[in-house]
Amino acid sequence: MAASSSYINPIIRSGEVCRHSNFNSYKDLVRLRSSVLSAMSQAYATRAPKRARRLLENLARRLEPDYPSAAGSLREGLEETLTIMRLDLPASLERVLTSTNLIENLFSRVRETARRVKRWQGGMMILRWTAAGMLEAEHSFRKIAGYRQLPKLVAALRAHDLAIERARRVDNGIKAA
Repeated sequence: MAASSSYINPIIRSGEVCRHSNFNSYKDLVRLRSSVLSAMSQAYATRAPKRARRLLENLARRLEPDYPSAAGSLREGLEETLTIMRLDLPASLERVLTSTNLIENLFSRVRETARRVKRWQGGMMILRWTAAGMLEAEHSFRKIAGYRQLPKLVAALRAHDLAIERARRVDNGIKAA
């Protein structure tokens, strides 16, 4: 598998794991940590995106008065974190895609490879070493859990793209009228 073929559609960016780790880093939230993480886990455990959105927005409203930056962080990636849920994928594939482990593993391999460079000599050199790191990382890639459901992911992404395109056409029709 080539490094470029492992790229996943950009609407799948920010996973729930990443959102959880953001809240672990807020020192202010130490006393609220367990209740906040519990509320977030409950929201992500539900299979209904509308209910999850409502639970997360309620949590953000509850945090807003005392912890505005935490509430902002939660709201910032709300759409992206619920995208996987909206695609209605099988649980095994959803679990893999909501984790940031895949991309973090790739980045660490690229960093490890680029560490050998002592003096950077321009943008093209950076691109070459990044590509070399990705090719090196490719040797350690394994099949992801739920890989047999990848055609369902492709179909769901295509349906999502079509819905967005239809919405744009409707918006353009309204603006033109």
